[in-house]
Amino acid sequence: VVRLLRLGRVARKLDHYLEYGAAVLVLLVCVFGLVAHWLACIWYSIGDYEVIDEATNTIKMDSWLYQLALSIGSPYRYNASGSGQWEGGPGKDSLYITSLYFTMTSLTTIGFGNIAPTTDGEKIFSVAMMMVGCKYEIQLI
Repeated sequence: VVRLLRLGRVARKLDHYLEYGAAVLVLLVCVFGLVAHWLACIWYSIGDYEVIDEATNTIKMDSWLYQLALSIGSPYRYNASGSGQWEGGPGKDSLYITSLYFTMTSLTTIGFGNIAPTTDGEKIFSVAMMMVGCKYEIQLI
């Protein structure tokens, strides 16, 4: 929170640089990257929360994380002999890159569809993210 308060002071100092077109473009790209990062983290968190059904201790096969695990050949598996937990799945780096890829394609309205929301939570978040992307594009026009 303290760092966010400092951001206001930095924004005021940058105000006199905004008359330069290149500075505005760099600032917009940085803000877009920051928003995409935050949304990618939220997208990953939703998938991580929804991939395992805690009540039945089963994998939800319609989650985007499960679909990613199958497509990259790193499926989830249940360790019945050891910890009794679900293991495997995509690595953290692959999850973040895929999450960032999804948010970038959604925010820029490209949306290839190779990563798609399937659960209700994912769909609700995707609709909100599309609205953020539309607002951002309107501001650029």
